[in-house]
Amino acid sequence: MSDVGESSRAKAVAGWYPDPMTPARRRYWTGSSWTYATLDAVPVDHPSPLDVLLLPEGHRLPDPVAPRAATAPDAVPAKRPQKVWKWALAVVVGLLVGVVGVVLSNRTSSDDTPPPSESATRGTQGTTPTPGPTTTQPGGNTDPSTAALASLVVTPDDVPATADVVLLPGGVGLGQPTLDLCNGTYPSESRRSARLQDTVLGADGRLVLSTEAVLYGDSGGTTQAFSELRSVVGACLSTPVQGSPGGPATRTTFRAAPDSAWPQTPTVNRQAYDLTTDDGSSPPRRTIAVYLQRGRALLGIYFYQPDGPQIAVDGQTTIEAIVGVFARRLAALPPSVVGA
Repeated sequence: MSDVGESSRAKAVAGWYPDPMTPARRRYWTGSSWTYATLDAVPVDHPSPLDVLLLPEGHRLPDPVAPRAATAPDAVPAKRPQKVWKWALAVVVGLLVGVVGVVLSNRTSSDDTPPPSESATRGTQGTTPTPGPTTTQPGGNTDPSTAALASLVVTPDDVPATADVVLLPGGVGLGQPTLDLCNGTYPSESRRSARLQDTVLGADGRLVLSTEAVLYGDSGGTTQAFSELRSVVGACLSTPVQGSPGGPATRTTFRAAPDSAWPQTPTVNRQAYDLTTDDGSSPPRRTIAVYLQRGRALLGIYFYQPDGPQIAVDGQTTIEAIVGVFARRLAALPPSVVGA
């Protein structure tokens, strides 16, 4: 990177800049960090979003380059285009990288393959779980059934045309944790073999929903994950708990489980949590996190604006009904994928 580029980025003030993931769109930059907030083409000095949620660390998006003079970009389109094909292409390419890695690795002779590491495999928030011996890139998916995950997560066809569905930075692969409630320790993270996470952004650019589909090496991994969730939540301290090194300590409080009256989908197990997190840097945030499990597959559904009607998913606007949509998808996976 040239010194000129570095200097320009250092001077980028808060505002709406071309989104590195979709340049035709604008993403809000706080002056030091990218956020989840996106809009179609607007001037840099367009009013800032009301609710700014920062992208997680490690997203790898380059900082914006400040223009020499603030100029208004092209006129705002009359209607937000639905980029279904772009989402599908991003998912397919991301998942195929892991599948190709597995194929190439399996073709390597055992004489040329180093023995698997015997180091500890405990996974915690902010750390990268130790990959299995067939991994060809750090945090890459290694499971031959990886492609099945695309049938579980939310897609652009599920939501209104005014919403966007995008892959999270780091959303394909095992480089990001799945379980992190109460900044707990989840050794089952090392047993994951594939992961896909995307998110829904409302018409105002706010993050409203995220879905995370995960495969483990066997059903023992998901069973362990569910057990760890219960243990960590049950022992969660009322005082702030330190997260990843250098990250803020976070206080997590739990309300009563939101799913006590929800119907159960046959063959699918469920845990649901209504939690509020407070790291002292912004107003406390309430989230409803629902985890579904069948065989070796786990699906996380995260509602970031849980009060009131939700953005429609497959025509459903309540959290209970939306969870039912994804539970039925999980129940429909063939036994050859879930090992059940």
